[in-house]
Amino acid sequence: MTTGKKKMMRRSTKLVCSGARRRRSSYKNSNFSYKSGSVVRSNVSFQWRNQENGSVTSIKNYATQSNVEQNNDTKNATTHNKKYGHIQEFVTLVNNKLGSGQVKLKDVLTTVWQEEAITAQCRDFIIRLTSLRGEVSKAVWEMRGGNPDEVQILAVGTTAIPNHIPQLLQFFNNFYSLSTQHYKSSHSVNSSSNPDSLPEIGYDLLSKGSEASRRAVLNLFNEHYGFDNSTIEQFIKSSAITSGGMRGLKDLADSMIINCPNPHKHRFIQPDNSFGTWWNIIESTTPLSSHRRDIFRVSTSQANSLHLTAEDVNQHYAANPASKSESWYITPVGNPSGTRMTRQQLLDVLNAIFKHNPQAVIILDSVYVRTLTRQAAKDLFSCLKPDNTSNTISKQNLDQIIFVESFSKSHGLCRERLGIYFSTNSKLFTLLHSANIGFSAGPGDVKDAQMMTLGTLAERLEEKKGIDALHQFWQKERKGLWKYLVQGQKAKEKGWTEKLWDKDQSHVKESEMNEPLGLYLLLKARDGVKAQDIFEETGILGVDTKMGSGHYVRFSVGKLQKPVFSSFAEQN
Repeated sequence: MTTGKKKMMRRSTKLVCSGARRRRSSYKNSNFSYKSGSVVRSNVSFQWRNQENGSVTSIKNYATQSNVEQNNDTKNATTHNKKYGHIQEFVTLVNNKLGSGQVKLKDVLTTVWQEEAITAQCRDFIIRLTSLRGEVSKAVWEMRGGNPDEVQILAVGTTAIPNHIPQLLQFFNNFYSLSTQHYKSSHSVNSSSNPDSLPEIGYDLLSKGSEASRRAVLNLFNEHYGFDNSTIEQFIKSSAITSGGMRGLKDLADSMIINCPNPHKHRFIQPDNSFGTWWNIIESTTPLSSHRRDIFRVSTSQANSLHLTAEDVNQHYAANPASKSESWYITPVGNPSGTRMTRQQLLDVLNAIFKHNPQAVIILDSVYVRTLTRQAAKDLFSCLKPDNTSNTISKQNLDQIIFVESFSKSHGLCRERLGIYFSTNSKLFTLLHSANIGFSAGPGDVKDAQMMTLGTLAERLEEKKGIDALHQFWQKERKGLWKYLVQGQKAKEKGWTEKLWDKDQSHVKESEMNEPLGLYLLLKARDGVKAQDIFEETGILGVDTKMGSGHYVRFSVGKLQKPVFSSFAEQN
């Protein structure tokens, strides 16, 4: 396609979905159905319609239209490059080192793991490094004629929902067109336009995003939380949209350090089952000696589902009296644990913390709570709704909690970076929002529009059913993966149960395997066994995860787009 034609298409096209602009669409296979509307992430093949001649071009064809005359060999190379283009330099490097002879999958894995150029890309970030090694291994194996399905990359906690980028491009094109018209009409010397009627496209001075977007999103979240209207209004007032949950966590951590009174250090306290990037945020930003913080890791036990208990909190404070500036990071539904806290466990932990230090700040990372069923999530959070009894925390203690949320996992929108944090305490929120204010110009109109669109899911039953189906798909894959690797016929035939895994897997509960609970399966490895060993033996790549109770490997099923392990779910 010529450049001129491309320009024409961008100028005079609109997005259509399966031939009907408003028609709902669905993606189905034997175990999984994901429905969507025309604005939120969709699983259909998007198309552009040329307004001038009525022709329709699919996104796939639009991307490859100029290559239709290639021969079969070139087409195969192009397909491989398109699939693995972001890592092509490492694929080429490893492939050259392997030489021209036949190789086994183990040869590929060993070469990739030893390649310093790959290690240097993500040296201090184990999840990304492991995933990068896995992707390169898969690409090289496929290039050498191997079956890529023999390599399952379940390391990084990403999600793979089919491409929806064209819809966002269409929105942004419309928005930018409106903005340029605004420039043209309002900046002319003889302009007669009314500035009050023009869009606001400057800085968001409070770095919070629009109230309407925050309201829409928090009302949607409350279908899982079950807070009363008064509490939700407090959340809306003291909330900020961020570029994903990780960015929100970074802003909160920086704010705690910035606002820690001299000569004190802020004390970060968290269980060993905490989100990997949280450790990167608090440990790796700058050397501890030059960054005013202390870090405490509290070990958890398999008997308690690898989550904190009140006794763990009491033991911590017996050894470390409360600090003037300290926070606890708690993930009640698990990454990396793949397990969850009970309602009573969460209540007891919070009460124990506030008993020792009423001024402690709780960062409650709730990103995975909405992968539970709505009723299960409401039951878990019911202890956070003060009712002046011992069955809940007090209003004073609720005011010490900052919630962190995101659409990355619950809705499969990792790459869009759509997060929010919020509190019932406007004073605490203002304090913890200070780093965001200082280093951000706000989330922007595009993020506002995305959040508003997602928030309106509260009114769209069919799309909510699609999200529920996604969570149920993950549940079946998690259970099937557990059976495949540890308990099923394949594991017994191959000897994996004895060769790879510790005998104690008591943190994995059958009841939790039968209900939606996020993306992850965390398995305890035998002494000396690492993720690379398991990968070489099974073709399934997880990420090494060190806990106080031993060495584990975490697997994520979020990247799977079709049933892979669910057929093993009912094996004994």
